[in-house]
Amino acid sequence: MKNKNDVGDLKDPDLIPSKNTSIVLKEVKGRIDREDPLSLLGIEPLDFDDAVMELSESLENVSEIRELYKVRKTSVGESANAGISADEAKKLKNCFSQGRELFLAGRNGSLMVKPLNFFFYALTAYTYGIIILNNPLRYRKDMLPGSHGMAYLPAPIQAQFGGDTARGTFSDLVSSFPTHLVKTPSISFSIDCSNSVMELYNTRFEVSLGTLLSMIPEMSEYFELTTGQKSRCYPLEIISANDPRSVTWEFQIGNGESRPPSNCVNEAFEGFPVTERHGKIIVTIQAAKASRIKATIYTDLRGQLWFIENPFFPVILPEVAIHFLITSVFSNIMRYRPDEWGSVLLNEFSSKISLLTRHYFSSFQRKFMLLILRSASRYLPYAT
Repeated sequence: MKNKNDVGDLKDPDLIPSKNTSIVLKEVKGRIDREDPLSLLGIEPLDFDDAVMELSESLENVSEIRELYKVRKTSVGESANAGISADEAKKLKNCFSQGRELFLAGRNGSLMVKPLNFFFYALTAYTYGIIILNNPLRYRKDMLPGSHGMAYLPAPIQAQFGGDTARGTFSDLVSSFPTHLVKTPSISFSIDCSNSVMELYNTRFEVSLGTLLSMIPEMSEYFELTTGQKSRCYPLEIISANDPRSVTWEFQIGNGESRPPSNCVNEAFEGFPVTERHGKIIVTIQAAKASRIKATIYTDLRGQLWFIENPFFPVILPEVAIHFLITSVFSNIMRYRPDEWGSVLLNEFSSKISLLTRHYFSSFQRKFMLLILRSASRYLPYAT
């Protein structure tokens, strides 16, 4: 039974849409206007696994979770009792504990069952906590719909989401990021993704596994080598530009040889001057206007930025949502096509597909906890 104080989501038929929209927009303004509260944290390679697990365990504390709720949301209040209750924080603690245990149990397990037992279940458990800590319209776990919020289409092996797809974990996860933080040691700003969140409910997308894999920075070289197709990931460097009138940044996209299609760049940076220099695309942006861009920007394992050619524009999916879709597709293949899944893993179907699949799981295993921590903690960790 729905509590009269629940606010639902942006497409809830039982509530006034403008009320929910105003809540989201207020939260977006608060996040863009405030000084970013998250800290970059470099982790030495030799200590990487142990340090990441220590950080993940630090999430499993009721007091810390209550504080994180105030850190990651702005429309909370300043009183000691503001935010979520200790009982609600305990529920999230259990979600985080379950996610970590599933991760540890599957880390050294067989790849034959990893997609479901290891990645999808572990990621889903963590996602519940990520949603409550970030989604402007969710403040109790029992508010979350029971559906996955996306669908698997077995015949074409595709993921379906958005539009009239049943609301659930995936749609709540995407809606948890109405802003997207871009941060380096010298630059920090948040992109306004409120329009993206609203468009998610207006358009249904059907996307192949290959397209999703092409959007993962760590997969870029392997994707091109094994498929013969271009990755959608392009190196991005943001540097200060010489402009005495205002703080201005140059977004330098590409590596001098490969660069994204011009229409993709124009969509992402509409209204900003775009030029070319030494084979790279150069976009000049005043820092005060950086929140207006509509670019999909991901951060890799080592903290480097990547511009992503976005097949879902104007919807901007956070990277953790891309992995949610990928692991969901892989887990469904594993469950419903065990013969084909076994052929892929045993290198009986195609050596290139086997290589691509294995490389995804090995790279995601290393990045898994970084994505969780970047989405739920007070840190933005990366491997130095």
